[in-house]
Amino acid sequence: MKAKENWWSYLAMVVLALALPMLLKGITQIQRNWAGAEGRLAAIDVQTDQVIGPLPRPWQALAQGGDELTTFMDKTQPQVKALGIKYIRVDHIYDGFDVVSLNNNQLVFNWSKLDILVDKIRASGATPFLSLSYMPPVISKSDIVDAPKDWNQWSQVIQKTIEHYSGDKNIPNMYYEVWNEPDLFGKWTMGGAKNYQTLYLYASRGATSAKTSQNFKFGGPATTGLYKNWIDNFFPFILQNKLRLDFFSWHRYDLDLDKYSEDVASVSRWIESHPYFANVEKIVSEFGADSEKGGANDTRLGAIHLIAASRELLYKIKYGFSFSVTGSWGVLGKPREQALRFLNLLGDDRLGVTGEGSWVKAIAAKSKKGFQVLVVNYDPKNVHSEIVPVTFTDLSDRNFIMHQTILGSNPVRYAIATSEGNLQYQLPMSPNSAILLELVPASI
Repeated sequence: MKAKENWWSYLAMVVLALALPMLLKGITQIQRNWAGAEGRLAAIDVQTDQVIGPLPRPWQALAQGGDELTTFMDKTQPQVKALGIKYIRVDHIYDGFDVVSLNNNQLVFNWSKLDILVDKIRASGATPFLSLSYMPPVISKSDIVDAPKDWNQWSQVIQKTIEHYSGDKNIPNMYYEVWNEPDLFGKWTMGGAKNYQTLYLYASRGATSAKTSQNFKFGGPATTGLYKNWIDNFFPFILQNKLRLDFFSWHRYDLDLDKYSEDVASVSRWIESHPYFANVEKIVSEFGADSEKGGANDTRLGAIHLIAASRELLYKIKYGFSFSVTGSWGVLGKPREQALRFLNLLGDDRLGVTGEGSWVKAIAAKSKKGFQVLVVNYDPKNVHSEIVPVTFTDLSDRNFIMHQTILGSNPVRYAIATSEGNLQYQLPMSPNSAILLELVPASI
C-alpha cells in the first residue's frame, strides 16, 4: 500500500510539473486577452547596489494660463511649497498685467502688477518661467496675437523684461520662452508672411542686449505639439543666425505615452547631429492627458497618466509642466496633486531597474532608510490587470520591513525576510494603479 501511495504521489508531481508551464502560460494569455492587445508583461528587478546618480524630478513644474491669471497664487502658496515645485510658467504677461504703454511713441514700462505675482511665486519656493506673450496691445498691428508695428519695439520689450527680472530684481535661473503656442495663438508659421522665425529673431536680439546680474535661459517655440516642419526649419534658422537657444520647448496633450517618447526622440536626433545645440535643454512646457476643461486630467486616469508620463520623460527632459495650477484645468485639489505628492515620496538617489512591460513601468530610488520602487500600471482603456513579480537584488540584509503605499491610501507595513541576497514580491496591479514599495532593513 505504501509503495502504491508513493507511486501516485510521484505521478501527481510529474503531472504538476508538466502542467505548470501551461498553467502559467494560460494566466499570461488571460491577462493579455483582458487587455485586448498583445504586449509584454513586466518582471521588475531593482538593483539595490546600483546607484546611478541623482534622481531627476521633471514633474516639479506647473504652468498657468489666462484662467485666474492674477489670483492663482493668492491662497495656494502652502500647497505649491509642499509639492516642492521648482518652476511656475506664466503666459499672458504682457496683455494681462498692463506692462507696456506708449508716451510720445516711447515705450513706458510698469512692472508693479506682474511683480506682485512674481513675488508670490518666489514666496512659494518656485522660480518664475515667463512665456513672453502676448503682444503688448500698444505695439501690435491689431490684436494681442498679431505682429508688432515695429519689430524693434518688440525687441525692446524683451530686453526690458529680462533686465528687470534677471537684473533689477536679481532673480537667478529664470526661463524666458518666446510666445505660447504660436501655431494656435496668432497662426504663426515657419516661413510665410507671419513668420515665427522673425518673432524669435527680434526677441533673441533683445535677450542678447539685456544687461543682467543673473544667469537666465532663453528659448522656445512652445508649439501645441511637436511638428517636423517646425524642427526642420527652426534649428537651421537658429544655427544660420547664431541665435541664442538654451532650451527647446513644446506642448503635448495625449493619452498615448508613445507620443511623448517619439517627441523626445525627434528633438534628440536634431540636437545630437549638431554640436551647436549640445547643451540645449528639452522642456515640455505644458502637458496632460487632454486639453479639455474637466476632462481626463481631473480623474484618477489623469493622475496615473501624470505618473506614467513622468516616468516616460524621466532622464529625457529637464522639466514637464503640468497644466495648470488652479482654475478649470487646475492641479491643486484634484487627483493630479495627489500624483505629484506620490512622486515626491521617492528618494534622491536613482537605482537601476529593469523588466518593464508594455503597461507597467517603474522608477527605483534609494531613500534615507532603504530601497524604493514606484510601479505604475497605465492603460487608457482601463482594463489591463497584471501580477508583477518585483525583485530586489543584491541585498546585504536578510530581514526587512516592507512599506506598501497605494496611490490614495495610507501605507501598510509588515515584516518580510529572505534567506538569499534577493527578495521577490508578487505585486497585483489593477487597471490604472500606482504602488510604492519601500524595503527597509529591520535593523533601522
